[in-house]
Amino acid sequence: MTGKAPLFDWDDLRIFHALVSAGSMSGAARKLGIGQPTVSRRLDQLETRIGARLVTRLAEGIELTDVGERIWTQVQIMQSTAGDIERIAHQADRADSDRVRLSAPEGVAGYWIARHLTGFVEANPNISLEISTRTDGENTLEQCDIALQMSESKRMSHVATELATLHYVPFASRHYLDTYGPPKGLADVLMHRTADIVSYREQQTHWPREAAAIKQMLNPSLTTDSAIALIEAVKAGAVISLLPTYAAKVEPSLIHLDLELQVPITLWMVYHPEQRKVTRSRKAIDWLREIFDSSRYPWFRRDYVPPSEFSDVETVHIRGERPRPRLV
Repeated sequence: MTGKAPLFDWDDLRIFHALVSAGSMSGAARKLGIGQPTVSRRLDQLETRIGARLVTRLAEGIELTDVGERIWTQVQIMQSTAGDIERIAHQADRADSDRVRLSAPEGVAGYWIARHLTGFVEANPNISLEISTRTDGENTLEQCDIALQMSESKRMSHVATELATLHYVPFASRHYLDTYGPPKGLADVLMHRTADIVSYREQQTHWPREAAAIKQMLNPSLTTDSAIALIEAVKAGAVISLLPTYAAKVEPSLIHLDLELQVPITLWMVYHPEQRKVTRSRKAIDWLREIFDSSRYPWFRRDYVPPSEFSDVETVHIRGERPRPRLV
């Protein structure tokens, strides 16, 4: 079986591209690092194989013929494709290295993700994880590869999956309770020193109706946009505040005030589907799923699990009068 001889050598097209780009035989030779006679000979070979003159040799350089113009258009496309192939190959070589940009709420980043970084950095020494806690709604997705957020993305082009449920319950410190005493009931909390975080306001539409109505009645002693400031204020004994139940695991000195009040907020993981094709991003996504796995960490389950069931944190059970807000 005999095969048909190829119409041209791919390398001849590379030389043709260099010739037209440089505008002369000598310019192409310098660009390619070969002799000018070699450029001329390879051009002759290409024209012979195609069966048409591609350029007209002039004293000041070269000029494309009609056929040469049409072939030059296709060669430019081929050159661009070759560049794309090189970039893909380069990305493949560096697929498990370079930077992954992650956006997450400050409390989640500082009190949970940071505590699990050791395993990730040891397993992926070539990946640089960049964590940002400055969130700007949907605009955050333009600035990161993976976003953890407390609202589902409205972008149809992105994947949004439920990563965990954060159950917010009231916490206080021993110093606070020794100083002011525990609330006598949920209604009495309105008379205590409480704290509020700005992001809670944005999430209020997802709160249970009673919790949202009670929150409207609060006159907080502290309002902040920092989850770290909030939890430190609770630890110091300045205020009572809602904190996610995993706070009992990372700060066991806190005291859970069991007022039969808990607010579940879904934590979403959002990313463009193309990120799953990038090894480093896929590793980060899988790692995040692992450290928020509710089968290992029961406080992230959809169903509420009291802190006393997974932590040695002290719990004060309070069953007094509940406020009677006007529910709308």
